[in-house]
Amino acid sequence: MKEKDIEKSILKTNNSSMQEAVDFLYDLPKFTKKNSLDHTRKLLALLGDPCFERKIIHVAGSNGKGSVCCFLYHMLLCNGQSAAMVTSPHLVNIRERFQVNGKMVEVSGFLEAFDQVKAASEEMVKNNLNHPTFFEFIFAMGMVIFEKAQTEYIVLETGLGGRLDATNSFPRPVLTVITSSSLEHTEILGDTLAQIAAEKAGIIKPGVPLVFWEGEPEAAEVIRSRAAELGCPQYAISNKRIKNCEIKEEGIDFSFLSAYDRTEKKAVPDQWSGSMRTGQSRNDVRCRPLGDAQVHLQSDAWDDRMRPDGKCHTWTVPGHACYQAENAALAIEAMRVLDLMDDAMIQLGLTASVWPGRMQEVLPEIYFDGAHNPSGIEAFVQSVCLLAADDPCPPLLLFSMVKEKDLCASVRILASGCRWESAAVTTVKGERGVPAEVLRQLFLESRNDPLAYTIENFDDCKEAFRIMQCRKKPGQRLFCTGSLYLIGELMNYLS
Repeated sequence: MKEKDIEKSILKTNNSSMQEAVDFLYDLPKFTKKNSLDHTRKLLALLGDPCFERKIIHVAGSNGKGSVCCFLYHMLLCNGQSAAMVTSPHLVNIRERFQVNGKMVEVSGFLEAFDQVKAASEEMVKNNLNHPTFFEFIFAMGMVIFEKAQTEYIVLETGLGGRLDATNSFPRPVLTVITSSSLEHTEILGDTLAQIAAEKAGIIKPGVPLVFWEGEPEAAEVIRSRAAELGCPQYAISNKRIKNCEIKEEGIDFSFLSAYDRTEKKAVPDQWSGSMRTGQSRNDVRCRPLGDAQVHLQSDAWDDRMRPDGKCHTWTVPGHACYQAENAALAIEAMRVLDLMDDAMIQLGLTASVWPGRMQEVLPEIYFDGAHNPSGIEAFVQSVCLLAADDPCPPLLLFSMVKEKDLCASVRILASGCRWESAAVTTVKGERGVPAEVLRQLFLESRNDPLAYTIENFDDCKEAFRIMQCRKKPGQRLFCTGSLYLIGELMNYLS
């Protein structure tokens, strides 16, 4: 019997058990509250401290951490390492959260881990301890799954923040990575970049190497200070180190700033320009000089590998999202710090990486992108401007968002940052979804020109997608964004 047929058989046999497990997990937020890291450690102890002897790469950040995890995971697999990855949220199937050696966990493995964690949770309640939260439960399941698989490496994405996140219960990872920081979950993490960065910096461990994004000076200073306090080797990445960035049909090409560029104080590209067109190099865009004082690095690992002809090595990232160059740069630096493979193998890992819902072309000229906060939306808008610059007519937009995000700032960027032909807003299912009429009103208030384009609201995202898909003209692009939950619903609809 083929592996695919075996999986189908397991699904059929355990269908009721799988549904019961999923229903149980989704009911957890109704009767649990945030627990301490000590609580999570007690849960793991009851399970035998799974994966405490594994090599953990711990990744935190506001944007891009899922993509960085994906890149690192595929680099390890391409190099022959046994590797696992836990990420959140999932898009369609809850088992997507647990990736083991290139596949999501099978139903039997999911249910086995579920039963073990459920039994441990019941034991905690008997001992007058709180029941694990949804994320604690899911995280513990992942560790049980990965321990059984005996994977050498685990790429671990934080859920929320970092300092108090359940994933921070491991005492010593082999590497920590912090992606960009932005204002998100301000009611929990704080209302300044410095406060939010301090939460992300909570994953930094004494002496453990740190790779981080220093594009936001306020956040970078907090992260850098914490790493210095704990004696960690630091490797910083920012837009100052990414050059020759170009969007092509096969993906994004870019290279790192080299030693020659630093010593000669050459001009390097500024932030991405919304006026840039597909095929245009960032070297053609506004530049600024770079002085030595602007480079904050702890080692020579930052110098790009030079080819025999003296030119910089060019990296290629699949997809058409300009922000993936930044995420790929972080992953490349992280893998170079680990020193497990050469650049050719790192590139193979990048090429093999598929991360659904990140400027993904799901159908011809139809894109799904899970941007979910102002900085993510800003990067999304930049990519849209690049992709649609030469199209025969302006693109279409389908948007939704959940309540705890900065709706006003996100809508303001979307409404004024692109020239849309028309836009539709819809509601994500569940208590977190924002009513479509509320989103529509925000759009109406945020447009630069009240007559610029029409904005319609739909209560059902599938109906909204069907209508926008029918409205799309040949050569015109349709972009769907604002929440990974929206993207998950639409992907489920298309499957």
